[in-house]
Amino acid sequence: MSILILRGPHAALSDTRSIYPSLRQRANAAGQALHCRVFTTVRDLLSGLRRAHADPADMLLLDVGDLAVHDTTQARALRDALDSLPSPYIEVHADAAHALEPRVLPQHAPLVTVILRDDLPRAYAMALEVALRRLRPAPSAGTFHA
Repeated sequence: MSILILRGPHAALSDTRSIYPSLRQRANAAGQALHCRVFTTVRDLLSGLRRAHADPADMLLLDVGDLAVHDTTQARALRDALDSLPSPYIEVHADAAHALEPRVLPQHAPLVTVILRDDLPRAYAMALEVALRRLRPAPSAGTFHA
């Protein structure tokens, strides 16, 4: 089982890589592998989403960062890529203005959108906890004894 992070550019943050070791430890402790791919353009994001479709993770954490969607063609391509994802995804943001869902209006909307203003590390931690709870195996039903 695995969780994939697709992370976009963050101009205001000097280094977002420092948050991944603790996320990876938490995911591994729960029996999940955690992978991260970074993108800087809409084209790179689309490639990452297509790759997620071809090699699906059990959950995707999507952080578009400061990425700008410039036109309706890009928005349509992103919507199509999100709609074709084989697994659920969670949007993660440090600013509500970066939320992707209202801009591209996918039918396959995020499971949840986590926005913590100016606190991306905590937003990631919260999103990971939601993902881990969602992916946790259901308790096996016990045998009924009369």
